[in-house]
Amino acid sequence: MNIILAIAIGVGLLVIGVLFLIFSFSWIRQDDVSQRLHTYVGDREQNRQLETSLRVRRLELRGSFAERTLFPFFRSVAGLVGNLLPARRVAVLDHKLLVAGNPMGMRAREFIGLQMAFVLLGGLLSVGIALQEIQYKYLLMAILLLIILMLPGVWLNRKIRERQSLIRRQLPDVIDMLSVCTSAGLSFDQSLQRVSDEWHTQLSWEFGRVVSEMEMGLTRRDALKNLAERLDVSELSSFVSIIIQSDRLGMSISNTLHALAKQMRIEWRFKAQEEARKLPVKILIPLVFFIFPAMLVVILGPSVPAIMDMFTLL
Repeated sequence: MNIILAIAIGVGLLVIGVLFLIFSFSWIRQDDVSQRLHTYVGDREQNRQLETSLRVRRLELRGSFAERTLFPFFRSVAGLVGNLLPARRVAVLDHKLLVAGNPMGMRAREFIGLQMAFVLLGGLLSVGIALQEIQYKYLLMAILLLIILMLPGVWLNRKIRERQSLIRRQLPDVIDMLSVCTSAGLSFDQSLQRVSDEWHTQLSWEFGRVVSEMEMGLTRRDALKNLAERLDVSELSSFVSIIIQSDRLGMSISNTLHALAKQMRIEWRFKAQEEARKLPVKILIPLVFFIFPAMLVVILGPSVPAIMDMFTLL
């Protein structure tokens, strides 16, 4: 059994080694292509590309350990099967990562590589379980594989929910700040820039990105629509629609923002009341399964020996 387990571990290490060699070969192939290009382009272009590569290298060294080591490996592994995946699925995955805020700078290829790494890990663990003499090992293997395969998707969905919840909490305060800025005489674009400069939150950073897109030539309407698409929050989409409609009809942005902020406060009050009404139902499960049994043990526990003695006398 130990020999079989050692063989399984060796096969797993061999697979990892093959993937590492493929990763190294891809880098060597890129170096060969770049050398041939340098031969045809000339010294000036070579110096320019060398400076660019050094600048990129310095930026890479500033990143975290995962960004410098794991993500290039995941990207190269995902490139092996990236062409086999439908373009629509890659686009949907890119959008979900964008809504999640691109955690750890991850794009679709890195996420696909992460999924493949989890598949490999699940296969190795399943082989290890299959070699053990335990009951229900096949059921355990199936459960383990299912959990490991679901982990990346569950993690991504959790990141999306956390970011959307954070945006929803920040939105009423941001709208209040925009209303104050526009009432003080600033334009809507200047108010967005002011909120982006003064606050350091996810939503204020996104407003700064909207201002940057408008400075690069996008219209306010397109920049705000891009904002709603990036965040995918219903309240923010309503805010964007109201601002675009007010701008089109020539309405006062200040009055619109003031009314919208008031409406957001009312909605948050109703939502808090709704959550408070749900609280008794949510607390019922831990009350029945955890608190009541402990109370029964504490209350009836001391009387159990006396009751048992009574039955023995009978």
